[in-house]
Order: sequence, then C-alpha cells, then structure tokens
Amino acid sequence: MKKLLTRQEVAELLRVHPRTIERWLVSSELKGYKLGKGRTSLWRISQEELDKFLKQNKKRNESN
Repeated sequence: MKKLLTRQEVAELLRVHPRTIERWLVSSELKGYKLGKGRTSLWRISQEELDKFLKQNKKRNESN
C-alpha cells in the first residue's frame, strides 16, 4: 500500500509553507490526490510522487 502524506507533512519535509505545496498541486507540478470538492477538499501526496518531484527539481536546479 502506498504511503500518503498530507499537504502539511510535505510542507514540513520540504520546509516550505503549505500554500506553496497547494500551488504546486493545483498547477500539477506535484501530483496528488484531491479528496472531496471545493475549497475544503483535502490533498494527499504519495511518497513516490514526492520522490519524483524532488528528482525532477534537482535536475532542473543543477542545470541552472
């Protein structure tokens, strides 16, 4: 079973604000699962997707 992280947990791991994680999710930079509808919906991010995101952004930062 996949380990799913909350928006807050990911924000703490990456040391960014939870709104930053939400922006990445809404813009599809970071893939996650939206539970519910509307503004009060919850996001869950799999550890696999977080690892992919970090790997992609590491490459992007190395090329700059």
